[in-house]
Amino acid sequence: MRRTWLSMAAATALLVGACSAAASPTPTTGPTAEPTPSPSPIALPAPGNILKTGKVVGSEIPLSAAQEALIKATSKGKLVGIVATTMTTEYHKLLNESAQKRAQDLGYTAEICDSQIDTAKALQCFEGFVSKGATIIMTSSSAETLGAAVKEATGKGIVVVQVTGTDLGDAGAITLSVDNISIGLSEGKGAGEYAAKTWPDQAVEAIILDYPDFASLIDRADAIERAMLAANPKIVVDGRFKGGTADLGVANTEIALQKYPNFKILVGINDGGDLGGYQALVTAGKGPADVAVFGIDCDPQAVALIDQGTMYKGCVDTNPSGTGELAINAANRLLAGADVPGFVEVPVTVYAGK
Repeated sequence: MRRTWLSMAAATALLVGACSAAASPTPTTGPTAEPTPSPSPIALPAPGNILKTGKVVGSEIPLSAAQEALIKATSKGKLVGIVATTMTTEYHKLLNESAQKRAQDLGYTAEICDSQIDTAKALQCFEGFVSKGATIIMTSSSAETLGAAVKEATGKGIVVVQVTGTDLGDAGAITLSVDNISIGLSEGKGAGEYAAKTWPDQAVEAIILDYPDFASLIDRADAIERAMLAANPKIVVDGRFKGGTADLGVANTEIALQKYPNFKILVGINDGGDLGGYQALVTAGKGPADVAVFGIDCDPQAVALIDQGTMYKGCVDTNPSGTGELAINAANRLLAGADVPGFVEVPVTVYAGK
């Protein structure tokens, strides 16, 4: 009886074990899913070349749609540094802020460092951007201030664009500017012709507000004087007085009025200084029948005064906003693999009222 019970227990255990095995089958391995490959990062091609003998008008070399798309896809986290000569004149403010905006629109981080018309600080600003690993640096400084630093930066692959000058080309920079001599000639011609028409057969005294700290601005003042005298040989230039900024324009026009109270023409290397000179003339009681003012840059305030029929009679529009945008476009054309002429000219026009 005991043997029979044990036999039945063993059979029951085997049956339960078999059922358990059947309830938990050994899992089988199916096909392995292939991982989704990560997209390859977009890379810029080798940069283009700066053509040392090339020259075009800036509007002839815009970024193409394909180049702009490529730059936007690769610019995140990259820095564009802008070394400003000053931010106190409307020209430089428009120039630098338009470059900053264009760079930001392309996806860059863009910073402005204001050198406050201090060449030592301009060098510090430039070297600071180099140390930050900037991809592009825009500057309006000259070779005298930045020549060696620019040569070193371009040797490291940083794209440098010089605006309002051309002497950094030998250091490897793209140069983009109005033609410095042409704008001086345009202003001088306009002032001389106005004097000949308004005060015919008279000797006409004139003063020039210059800025002798920079050789390029001495050259511009020379061009103004040369063209003014060619247009009207009866003009007598009483002297040159430092302008360039509103404060200097006010102070030195007051000095000029003390020495030469009868001058009839005020010309200058920019509207920034001329607007200060204009204010000094107003304070001295001068009016449109007494003096004519001609400037460069077409600062919005100068344009408004021209349109109102005041002493301010004309300006050369140097297109600062367009210059900033063209500078960033030229640098990015190079980065996108296209060749860029060594000198890109900014077109200008003369404005004498509506």
